Amino acid sequence: MLPVAHWIKANPHKSTYSNMLLYLRKQVEAFAWNKWGSPEALDAEFERREDEKQERKAKKFKKKLAELRKKTRTSTWQLQREQDHEHEFGDDQHYQKCQSCGLEVEFETL
Repeated sequence: MLPVAHWIKANPHKSTYSNMLLYLRKQVEAFAWNKWGSPEALDAEFERREDEKQERKAKKFKKKLAELRKKTRTSTWQLQREQDHEHEFGDDQHYQKCQSCGLEVEFETL
């Protein structure tokens, strides 16, 4: 297939971006019909791509939803709430250790 003629125009969004290649709609349609064989085949390809796009979006949504559910599980919150407790430190003045969980705290007195 022969390359389709195009115009080159500077990108209006930002000057450092690549130049735009502008094609005539009639030439693009003719190229697509030659590639896919008929307008019906072209429509079928369009539908296939749209279906794939929807499947990708659904998969991404399900993945994000699963992550959110993992983060907000009630069992996780229950465990954290049950694990919270009041520390029971000994009487040492420079070093304290919780007798139930083993948390160690070192400090200076002034």
